[in-house]
Amino acid sequence: MKKSLKINEEEPTAGVAAASDGVEEDSAEDDDGGLAAQSRKLRNSVISLAVFFVIVAGLLLGVPGLHNAAELMTDAKPPWVVLGGVLEVLSCLSYVVLFGLVFGRLGRSLSSKLSLAELAVNSVVSVSGLGGIALGAWVLRSKGVSVERIAKRSVLIFVLTSAVNVGAVVVIGVPMWLGLLPGSRNPLLTLLPAALAFATIVGTLLLARWARQAASQRRGEEGRFVVALVAVGGGVKDAVGLIRDHDWRMMGAVGYWLWDNLCLYACLAAYGSRPAVWAVAMAYLVGMMANSIPIPGGFFAVEGGLVGMLLLFGVRPASTALAAVVTYRVLSLWIPAIIGTAAFASMRREIGKPLRPQPRSAAGA
Repeated sequence: MKKSLKINEEEPTAGVAAASDGVEEDSAEDDDGGLAAQSRKLRNSVISLAVFFVIVAGLLLGVPGLHNAAELMTDAKPPWVVLGGVLEVLSCLSYVVLFGLVFGRLGRSLSSKLSLAELAVNSVVSVSGLGGIALGAWVLRSKGVSVERIAKRSVLIFVLTSAVNVGAVVVIGVPMWLGLLPGSRNPLLTLLPAALAFATIVGTLLLARWARQAASQRRGEEGRFVVALVAVGGGVKDAVGLIRDHDWRMMGAVGYWLWDNLCLYACLAAYGSRPAVWAVAMAYLVGMMANSIPIPGGFFAVEGGLVGMLLLFGVRPASTALAAVVTYRVLSLWIPAIIGTAAFASMRREIGKPLRPQPRSAAGA
């Protein structure tokens, strides 16, 4: 039996988990109030998207330095833009697959809806996807899932999605610096990001080992710090186990990054720019680091980072890079926001109800 199956089997089914962890159901009034607050937050976030793109349109039309980009956007080739939209949908579906691997005990329906709702929040609240994880934690807590299990699974899915991005920087950056891949041989654009990514991988593994040792020394103790230690240590360990097991659903983590990356490439092609795919990938990986800045959607920080990196990797003229990035951001923000908002609305009635035990065959990992 695969280790990935053991990971979930160690956790009790939903109904038993709520009892064994001593989780008390929240009152109906608290659930209704929390649901209303989350609904308002998501609605206001989507509205903020509309406001943002109105601001961007005004800038493109009104600022002299950006006027050429606004004119260029009207010349985008529709087939490439449509392809970009399809690729973004595939990215969302890939996340659904990965989420089902990590949270298989939720059942396919709830798992799919919750994963899409997380993407909706992530599209308008940056911080490297932590906003979506917070929404998922709230929903799971309302359904009686223990804090410990939520924390561990949240760390697991965060590590899996981040591992692809960080690993890709190393896999692409080093060969590009050596001249084996087209793009740039500038060590500041290739070797330095790769070295930092590798250091991040090593640091994460060391941190997880320390967390497991610290948690074992505090066995029997309670508190948020202990929960955090168990979550970090166990989440990273489970992530390594899933990667070693080669479960096909792990491709969801790869697809989540890859299709979104290719969406950016399609947007560049829509304006007649066809740089090397590897150059776009590296520009994407380094430029999207701005997504960790805690501002709505990473607005302006992400756009500036992507445009700047594309220019450094040889995309010319600047108006083409700007137009492509704005088009990409329209697709990468609006598509998850619309799909995820609809998914969140469809699962509103399920929030607060205890989880139903899932058949082992349908439980995923």
